[in-house]
Amino acid sequence: MALFGAPLAHEDHAVRACYAGLRMQEMITRYGDELQRSHGVPVQIRVGLNSGEVVVRSIGNDLHMDYTAVGQTTHLATRMEQMAKPGSIVVSDDTHKLTEGYFQFKGLGPAQVKGVSEPLDIYEVLGVGPLRTRLQVAARRGLVRFVGRQSEIEQKRRALDLARAGHGQIVAVMGEPGVGKSRLCYEFKLISQGECLVLEAFSVSHGKAYPYLPLIELFKDYFQIVPQDDERRRREKVGGKVLMLERSLEDTLSYLFSLLGISEPGSPLQQMDPQIRRRRTFEAIKRLLLRESLNQPLLLLFEDLHWVDSETQAFLDILTESVASARILLLVTYRPEYRHSWGSKTYYTQLRLDPLGREDAQEMLSALLGNRARLTPLRKLILDKTEGNPFFMEEVVQALAEERVLVGERGNYRLEKPSTELHIPPTVQGTLAARIDRLGGEEKRLLQTLAVIGKQFSLSLLKEVVEEPEEELYRLLSHLQGGEFIYEQPAFPEVEYTFKHALTQEVAYNSVLMKRRKVLHGRTAQAIERLYQYRLEEHYSELAHHYSRSGNVEKAVEYLKLAGQQEVQRSANAEAVSHLTAALELLKTLPDTPERTQQELTLQITLGFPLAAAKGQEAPEVERVYTRARELCQQVGGDPSALPSAVWTVEDL
Repeated sequence: MALFGAPLAHEDHAVRACYAGLRMQEMITRYGDELQRSHGVPVQIRVGLNSGEVVVRSIGNDLHMDYTAVGQTTHLATRMEQMAKPGSIVVSDDTHKLTEGYFQFKGLGPAQVKGVSEPLDIYEVLGVGPLRTRLQVAARRGLVRFVGRQSEIEQKRRALDLARAGHGQIVAVMGEPGVGKSRLCYEFKLISQGECLVLEAFSVSHGKAYPYLPLIELFKDYFQIVPQDDERRRREKVGGKVLMLERSLEDTLSYLFSLLGISEPGSPLQQMDPQIRRRRTFEAIKRLLLRESLNQPLLLLFEDLHWVDSETQAFLDILTESVASARILLLVTYRPEYRHSWGSKTYYTQLRLDPLGREDAQEMLSALLGNRARLTPLRKLILDKTEGNPFFMEEVVQALAEERVLVGERGNYRLEKPSTELHIPPTVQGTLAARIDRLGGEEKRLLQTLAVIGKQFSLSLLKEVVEEPEEELYRLLSHLQGGEFIYEQPAFPEVEYTFKHALTQEVAYNSVLMKRRKVLHGRTAQAIERLYQYRLEEHYSELAHHYSRSGNVEKAVEYLKLAGQQEVQRSANAEAVSHLTAALELLKTLPDTPERTQQELTLQITLGFPLAAAKGQEAPEVERVYTRARELCQQVGGDPSALPSAVWTVEDL
């Protein structure tokens, strides 16, 4: 068994697993053929893949970490392997959804899986598919209307005009995952293709192990090399184009052949010192690009440099020194954690891409959902949750469609069933979890603690909850701020912090095991009681939330009641109903005692007023509350006439 995404999360864990499965089958087939010839023994394997959440724990007792994963996800992976034919790879529907487009599949239809009540769709992996990036997958699904970003397009446009005039430029688009870096470059590429030669390359999250991978993809595009080309055809394409461009470039061919994996028997490169070979390879690539730019302006697009391998990075550092006087626009994208040395160059511009503003996000959501009136509450819920991140919005809407919450087609959905909460799609969760897992152990642990405390929190509360020396706490907070996980907010009378993104808080929260989560909720509630003991009424809702999740039912019921009563006084009827209903549900878990009966009576009486205001006096829910209040009053020997008159609007009471 192999785990992808543990102990560290990867946003493309399912893609990595499929690549590994294909490579395993390829190697076993080759090995099996040898055994068949030499010993007459056939050897084949089956591979099964499934994606989902697991609990992962170490089973080693030394510095060597071994892992075991438990749960339904692991069970289904085992079942996929058992259903696969020898020599094949079978994946679940969850894995198929995460990898469709990246690989070719054959649908095997629904299958009855032991331990699962409903049949599950399963698929066989046939080979590598035509797509490599998330944007390519989205484009095949159909890109949503492009909104906003006009100023960024104009800045790129000006840079291209300068490059065409011989004043080469470097433009970097920097932003967090999902804000639309690739989409912005895609739209700019479409409007620029008639004015220059566009060559593009991309890095992948597992690409650091593959030297020159983006450059190899770029030159395959330049030389129009396709998978069907044999060795001879690839040699002809490379050699022919280079010599047609400039005869003096003939000495670069050996280096280009080597870069593209084209064999050249007797090549002197095989005996050359590695450092000399590396330097001359860089020089050959640079000469070719600079010579091509004399014929026509070049737009060189390198995406996702935060994943770039060291060799490609070294080449880019060299190329940037020669861009200024060439007809080249070097356009790159990366996330905030990426570092480079080009920032001081006068021909370098960085565009910081932030989430869409409220108006643009509304426009994009209209393009995704449509404008039916019944969708209004859901639109607000999605906007609040995704905070203008285009990728997150698209994935949330797609997930709602797959869950049949939404029915119809993009831009014209209707609400099939109400939804008051959103589940984080696996694609979004993987992206955010991978970013969190790149933190150091102490920073990650603090971020998880902060996620339990809440979306926003004061420094004094943090000091009470976190068991760290003050100096160390400030250091860790500084790291989390530097990584833009949290922001410091100016507040009086003390410093406050907030998560930059609500979804980051949710993913970090869900990564905390239940046992530790309960402890942290209890510790946070106790800290609030200590800090704000003279103004607890300002924190009833927070205390109710933390005690509800800590397992302290008595305290939770008490603060839910106080929060509900407070909301009644404020005429916030919906919030009052929510708090009081939650208190009643928790109260059912306590032993049946006279005290519990009296508590329930108080809650039912309190609930009656906001429920009647929200639903109307004649609503069935209101009648049930009043009837229950009468029963409880009789149980405790009370006088119904002493209850508030509103309770007695029910007939025959």
